Amino acid sequence: MEADINPVIGDTVREATDFVLSRLTQRPSIAIILGSGLGEFAEHLQNQITISASEVPHFPPSRVEGHAGRIVTGNVKDGDVISDFILVFQGRPHYYESGNLEAVLFPTRLALALGISTFLVTNAAGGINRSFQPGDLMLIRDTLNFSFLHAPTGTGTFPHFAPPAVLDSRLRHILVQNAEKIGITLREGVYCWLKGPSYETAAEIEMLARLGADAVGMSTVPELLLAASSGIRTAGLSLISNLATGRGTTTLSHDEVTQTGERVKNTFLKLLSSTLLSLKTPSQA
Repeated sequence: MEADINPVIGDTVREATDFVLSRLTQRPSIAIILGSGLGEFAEHLQNQITISASEVPHFPPSRVEGHAGRIVTGNVKDGDVISDFILVFQGRPHYYESGNLEAVLFPTRLALALGISTFLVTNAAGGINRSFQPGDLMLIRDTLNFSFLHAPTGTGTFPHFAPPAVLDSRLRHILVQNAEKIGITLREGVYCWLKGPSYETAAEIEMLARLGADAVGMSTVPELLLAASSGIRTAGLSLISNLATGRGTTTLSHDEVTQTGERVKNTFLKLLSSTLLSLKTPSQA
């Protein structure tokens, strides 16, 4: 486990890991966190094993609509090609639900303890970049942490440490290649993390735009930072579920987030499935 986990946290993660392993037939090599409106991807896995998060010892609940609170494992299959074993978190806890950063990081710590080597984190985000439209998919190029929370890393180093290369260049390239192959327009941009739960004002969005943010949301950055600093290759995808305040004419709501997710679910499924098949470990035979 990471050097910065205190004994209490370490014990809870070990108990959760032992429970999940008792339900699985093998260890996963890839983990995915599905954000708001994107949870249906898990329903398309082959050889599914489903675990309710409420069954897992110490697993923090999420009460946000669109977060099913399940852990699903299985494979993506296309003809005779089958992906490596995948662990999917169908939803996530958010910082604004508990005010506890360790609750946010618990799924990531669990995935790391299970031995994953690749981590994909997805979210629904408000579009700040004026060229974005609801329904666009954005590959995260870099991140801004405006939560003003120190996300623990796997280095055990505090208070001064060099930030890790949070987003793996090869994994990002694979996502771009697969988007091109299946004819999907994949935006790229900087994702900004704020605590939530309220949406931002038009003035705040204008400030974030001037500071370089292309999209804004209430998750993802701490999970990516912890995984990357633990030596795991990581990438992040944002569904632009709505235009941020002042960028559009509608009143923001969570209903719009879930409706946009429903509209683009097939596009998201194609991109994620194609990418996961591309990550298949070559046969050792």
